[in-house]
Amino acid sequence: MPNTSCFSAFSADELIEKYRQIHSFRPTLGIIFSSIALDIPDLVAALGPEGIPVFGCTTAGEILVAGEAEPFLDQSAVCCFMDFDPALFRISLFERGEETSFSLGQRIGTWGSRQFSKPAFIIAIAGLKNDGEAIVHGIQQAAGISVPLFGGMAGDDGLMKDTFVFSGNRISHDGAVVLVFDADKVDVHGIASSGWVGIGAEMLITSSEGNTVHTINGRPATGVFKEYLDVKDDELQQIGINFPLLIRRPDGTEVLRTFLAVDFLKGSLIFAGSVPQGSLVRFSSSFGYQTIGQAVRELEEYHTVHPIASLLLLFSCIARYRVAGSMAADEVLTASRLWNAPLAGFFTYGEIGHNRLGTCDFYNETLSLVLISLRK
Repeated sequence: MPNTSCFSAFSADELIEKYRQIHSFRPTLGIIFSSIALDIPDLVAALGPEGIPVFGCTTAGEILVAGEAEPFLDQSAVCCFMDFDPALFRISLFERGEETSFSLGQRIGTWGSRQFSKPAFIIAIAGLKNDGEAIVHGIQQAAGISVPLFGGMAGDDGLMKDTFVFSGNRISHDGAVVLVFDADKVDVHGIASSGWVGIGAEMLITSSEGNTVHTINGRPATGVFKEYLDVKDDELQQIGINFPLLIRRPDGTEVLRTFLAVDFLKGSLIFAGSVPQGSLVRFSSSFGYQTIGQAVRELEEYHTVHPIASLLLLFSCIARYRVAGSMAADEVLTASRLWNAPLAGFFTYGEIGHNRLGTCDFYNETLSLVLISLRK
């Protein structure tokens, strides 16, 4: 595996200073997960003159296990710099503009497939109205249903106002930054674990378009959530993220969906991923220690089959931390201990990863762990 230096910083100046203190190797790739508190334009401007390719996004909290006392940080940037052979990866930032989320995914998948015959994607998505599931499906349509694909939706410290991705001298608030590896030479795989459970009676999505839900059981979606959670308008978004909808798909599989934006005028909720009209849904919740315990067991089982990794990336839903508190550190430290490798990540507004059957999907309230190493 290439040399790696991982650290945290609390300002753009501190980040650049620590980067310049890397003397044991010359970095060729940077991965940066940063709070919006660092002022992203300043951060990008400071990194630009260094001329290093960067995969970066804003967060709802940062995660780092690399000699740090605690794995969770706030209002910081966690950074991993490596000397990967530049022939083994590419980075690009994609603006969405007026196109659909699915079309954006298709464009990303097509680009990645042109870089390598066997691409493996790491992606971060900005924008509170992007449909993460549609982006995943677009990538799979262009690059293949079995393509390795991992990542998360950027955060903004839980404010739910605006999120960003960045690379080079570019910043986007509704696009995606993509890191693609040559999977013939770089092994990229991982596992996603949720543990949320359905509660209450099933309801019917009676009107929706993509990731926007207008009515549930014939009533405005905002009213259904407000009544169930017993909250006022100004409390709905912050509390609602902890109670996602559990969707039962026609094939019997289930997936969680959290809303990220509210349209009170229309009574609609904009979710992180698609919620098809006609879907049967229930509210869901976490039981804290049980959720974390399930993730720990699934990580241990995965390690017995895939025991080698040189770098770990972790995309974990902010709701896991809100519900489980300090217990959420157990799953993070378990991953670091099992693979004995540096671990960097962030708390997200949506996660992309592969379940135990190896199927890729877009999730909410989930932990998605990614293992990266050079193939022998």
